[in-house]
Amino acid sequence: MMYKVICEVSFPALGIQLDINIPINKTVEYVTKMLDKIIQENVSTKYQSKPNSILVNKRTGSVYDKNVLVKNTDICNGSKLTYY
Repeated sequence: MMYKVICEVSFPALGIQLDINIPINKTVEYVTKMLDKIIQENVSTKYQSKPNSILVNKRTGSVYDKNVLVKNTDICNGSKLTYY
């Protein structure tokens, strides 16, 4: 069984794109906190996380509800996401 998907995540505020493994059995809110941690640890230690950050499907423009499990969204291998 597959437990993670690999997605291309863009961070417009930082001007970078990263390929990230996203766990499908966690909520979108968990993923946003995970992305904040990845940015702080690997990209910029001065990055400040925001409580109203959103994860957006880059192709459709739809914003993901933070209370939904990733496996119940359209996020799959190869998805292109943007994190604001």
